[in-house]
Amino acid sequence: MQASATNEEAINFYHRHFDVARVVLPRVLSIHQVKQLARVTPVPLEVFAFGSLCIMSEGRCYLSSYLTGESPNTVGACSPARFVRWQQTPQGLESRLNEVLIDRYQDGENAGYPTLCKGRYLVDGERYHALEEPTSLNTLELLPELMAANIASVKIEGRQRSPAYVSQVAKVWRQAIDRCKADPQNFVPQSAWMETLGSMSEGTQTTLGAYHRKWQ
Repeated sequence: MQASATNEEAINFYHRHFDVARVVLPRVLSIHQVKQLARVTPVPLEVFAFGSLCIMSEGRCYLSSYLTGESPNTVGACSPARFVRWQQTPQGLESRLNEVLIDRYQDGENAGYPTLCKGRYLVDGERYHALEEPTSLNTLELLPELMAANIASVKIEGRQRSPAYVSQVAKVWRQAIDRCKADPQNFVPQSAWMETLGSMSEGTQTTLGAYHRKWQ
């Protein structure tokens, strides 16, 4: 269940009433907040390490619910595959979600999965990513900090991904985790790892997301 538990009281509530064995923290917390929670919560924590970013409260996206009629908490995705359609037109490659145009790509332009919050829309006569740009979370460089904070596990998004994607991303993370556990003080992400993850990312771009934000 996605409950968007972001503080000690919320985690303790689910631990006390539902005896949860692990909590996956949402992708809206800074690394400082993650470390603070790891020090005080009795429940092992898991954090998102690689994959899509979400600007909404986890599992409570009214945008996708409005467009598809499906709750992300029920169907497990904000853009269920059965609503996704790609169409080649004279204007370019169009991505649609439940027949609503999300984006249009020109020849040679990287195309992202049609997620409503990451589409390009016409606003005051200008077409741009009005809510969020298509980019992927990549926390490989934070591995030593996450391990030092006793984070139990890292989460790699695999839903609605191809076997090739899952295989390549999991391989990189397995190697990185093993290398970091062996020598955390001198751990540095290898360029080959970053290149592989970059090629698997939305828009071939990666970010630390909310883990490192200046406004936090």
